[in-house]
Amino acid sequence: MSDKKNPLREQSPNVIGASARPVYDKSNFVKTIKDEIPNSLLLKSLKKVFNEGEVMLSEKDVNDRLYIILDGYVAQMKEDEDTGTQIGMHGPGDFIGLLSFQTGEPVFTTAKASTKVITLCFDHHSFEVFMNEYPQISKTLQGLIFSNLADRYRKVVMLHVEVASLSRQLEEERNHLKQTIRELERTRNALISQEKMATLGELTAGLAHEINNPASALLRSVEYLSENLPAMAERASALPDTGLVRYFFEAGAQREFTDTSTHRSRMKDLKTIYPDFPRTMLRTMAEMDTVVFEKLKSFLGSSKNQPLLQLLLDAYQSGIFLNGIKLSTSRIEYLVKSLKSYSRQGGKDPEVSDIRQGIRETLQIIGNRLKDIKVETEMEDVCLVNCFVGELNQVWTNIIINACDAMEDKGALGISCKADKESGLISITITDTGPGVPDKIKTRIFDSSFSTKTAGGDFGLGIGLAITKTVVEKHHGSIEVKDREGGGAIFVITLPAAR
Repeated sequence: MSDKKNPLREQSPNVIGASARPVYDKSNFVKTIKDEIPNSLLLKSLKKVFNEGEVMLSEKDVNDRLYIILDGYVAQMKEDEDTGTQIGMHGPGDFIGLLSFQTGEPVFTTAKASTKVITLCFDHHSFEVFMNEYPQISKTLQGLIFSNLADRYRKVVMLHVEVASLSRQLEEERNHLKQTIRELERTRNALISQEKMATLGELTAGLAHEINNPASALLRSVEYLSENLPAMAERASALPDTGLVRYFFEAGAQREFTDTSTHRSRMKDLKTIYPDFPRTMLRTMAEMDTVVFEKLKSFLGSSKNQPLLQLLLDAYQSGIFLNGIKLSTSRIEYLVKSLKSYSRQGGKDPEVSDIRQGIRETLQIIGNRLKDIKVETEMEDVCLVNCFVGELNQVWTNIIINACDAMEDKGALGISCKADKESGLISITITDTGPGVPDKIKTRIFDSSFSTKTAGGDFGLGIGLAITKTVVEKHHGSIEVKDREGGGAIFVITLPAAR
């Protein structure tokens, strides 16, 4: 050891901040060590250099070394059978192998030099010698270690806090659903008690037809998230917080509906590129837009043993289900409000809305019914109407569900929305490839007690189409049913465009 003044030994514990709670400065720590290396035989013996691409630690290996990066950058990789996924990047002042060195557990991730890397490499003996040789710097080093461990623990805690928050939200949604059903029952009783038209009582008898789909979708979403969020948090807590899980969760929550034709085409392409991937993974990937999928592509390796990829796909799917809860709850609320408004002979003013969004939301909510149906949509850029959004959403739901029933959940469904600027009208056309509507019942199909379903169907009354006509006419529009060339039915709804 040189007799020169040793800045490591004489370094004050407050060199990185004199506050009661010091902020440990990695750059100052590294600079001090690098300045002392030429004067210290111990530090010279601990210095180790890795070339770019060289593996410092391998996943699942037993590790008895701790590295402190002095120069360069090290990528943290999660391995699968064929390749590795980068989940973090570390630079000067960071530790490599800290947890496995301290606990004796196998290495959790692979560390690979992204550039030429200069480190101090400790085994347990040399680490103890270093700490004794430099008692002052050991305080800073311990602080950096504790700070690193605290950051990791903080990320785990925050993940659990987020899960707890989502669980509370889910419980609130459940309670809200129960309250909505109670309000629905009270509304029904109030309507029946009033001296109104006989058809008003019949409308309440068909509420199951209106509420069944969003309520079922809501409950499915709640069950999925309740079962999967805790497991997702557990898997995510073992990885560094790179923001990937949150990104894919939020992307799923903001996903727009993809028509069946496009989805199947994407599925086919993905199956060709990734033949070993399970169908469930391909289905989720096919639902992503280009930007989100490009983000995912860097994580695509073998279909086996890819926990990170599965975690990101699960996060995306959870976002979709969370959005489904919001949409379903909104639909039920609109139903209750529309019934209250109808019974009270009034309601709030309508709003200007793009009906394409309502159609897309409807397709999302009843997506389970469309799994084996080819859905094609054709919508112009601007389709604004002055309307009660929730009521028009009922219209799309009623017609599409009736089409699914007629086709026995297989066939083709077409939806187009066109605006005629000259007439000031917007035309929405919904076609199916079912058996069609016989001429003798076309004039009665919108009657409140008429059913197009056969005996033993899902719902006893055909009130859904009666409500559809009532809502369309309330919006100063019209609805008609025609035969489709080649078989099937065509429903045409015409509404005045917003001025």
